[in-house]
Amino acid sequence: MPEPGVKIFAQQAEQLYQRGMAAARGGQKAVAERLLRQAVRLNPQHEQAWLWLSGVLDKPEDSAFCLRAVIGINPANERAQQGLVLLQQRLQQPVNETPTALTPLTQAIAADGWWSSWRDAQATWRRTVRALLLIPIVLIGSTLGVRTAINVQPMPTFLTVHDLPTPLPTPTAVPRTPTAAPAITPTSTSHAVVATYFDSINAERHILQAASEAYRKTTDGSRTSVERATATLQLREQVQRSHSQIEALQPPTEIAAAHQLYLDGLTLEQQALDLMLEFYRSYDVALTNQAALRLQEARSQIATATVSWEAFAIQQSITLPSIGAQ
Repeated sequence: MPEPGVKIFAQQAEQLYQRGMAAARGGQKAVAERLLRQAVRLNPQHEQAWLWLSGVLDKPEDSAFCLRAVIGINPANERAQQGLVLLQQRLQQPVNETPTALTPLTQAIAADGWWSSWRDAQATWRRTVRALLLIPIVLIGSTLGVRTAINVQPMPTFLTVHDLPTPLPTPTAVPRTPTAAPAITPTSTSHAVVATYFDSINAERHILQAASEAYRKTTDGSRTSVERATATLQLREQVQRSHSQIEALQPPTEIAAAHQLYLDGLTLEQQALDLMLEFYRSYDVALTNQAALRLQEARSQIATATVSWEAFAIQQSITLPSIGAQ
């Protein structure tokens, strides 16, 4: 039984057969051979095309191949049987090779290189088409799964160091946190050095505030995870730059501990942003929980450091500019 793909070309094969038969009757053997070869390639079950092709070929072994194909299709074809007997006699082959013992059509066609290549190409094409049809289904299923996971457990409200309220002037007014505020010792540092230090700190805090506001604006109005991931990456890079700038500062000895505590808070914030970036790549909801925990810890350390700064600034009679609700 022919493969389904062959049936598509049955009509074209019949047209080629009719033209080939007309050319053979007109004595144009070369034209007839070319047309009839194309006909049997398109429809290997075409009995008459094989028969006429056997009559226009020059080599007896080629003609015998065609006649065997005819007998494979129709073992009762007398013309093919008689022609094969005559060819066997010409080739001095034993006559006791009866037509019924000849190779079946499927094996005869498979022995021809062009048929094997055509059949394999058709099978490969069908597999490719099926795979392409499955891709949209897989993507739709994955998208629905991610949306379901996010709806079941939404992402936490993303906090940064600038989400902290304006620090109060005394440590006693700050909510209780796991980290104790570093003790402030009497100052031995000049007023100018302290003022320069706080100018540098506040400059970086203003830069971080602008980056945080840009992040909020983008994420609040974005509809795709690509936009959110891009905004998160930009904020993460700015936090890292500010961390490097602040780390390079030489804090007064009295607030060195608070300075380091603030740096540790920024490090935790970077880790939280890294977890959010990983979430946008894998959509593993557990990563958002880890990010929220890192942000809470960062908030605690930065709040404690900020309170120590405020207390030291009051001691130095320095007014720190309010960064505002960030």
